[in-house]
Amino acid sequence: MHYLKRNTKYSILTFLIIILSITISISTLAKTEVYFSLYDNPQIFSITIPKPETQIININTSSQDELIKILQISGPLARRITTLRNETGEFKEPQDLVQLPEITCLEWKEWKDEGIIISVK
Repeated sequence: MHYLKRNTKYSILTFLIIILSITISISTLAKTEVYFSLYDNPQIFSITIPKPETQIININTSSQDELIKILQISGPLARRITTLRNETGEFKEPQDLVQLPEITCLEWKEWKDEGIIISVK
């Protein structure tokens, strides 16, 4: 009788180990399948960001309010742009704005990313 109880315990233990192994295998295969399906179709998690509407601003003719609104800059900076424009004459190139230390390459990149084109003509 003692032998039968011992054998039953081992049988149950063996059965549970087999069930656990099968569960782990299925879980691993399911994760692998999800991984491969995402790898094969990257658009599943892609986020579509709408392209901004292109805006063109002429820095030689724009008012301070237009500069503030389109370039999203402060009032004092817009005044400095118009003052520089009035003192030096028209800007020859859009990059002439870099004469102002407040305007950096970061602003240029942000303006470009937002679809803002700065012109002088």
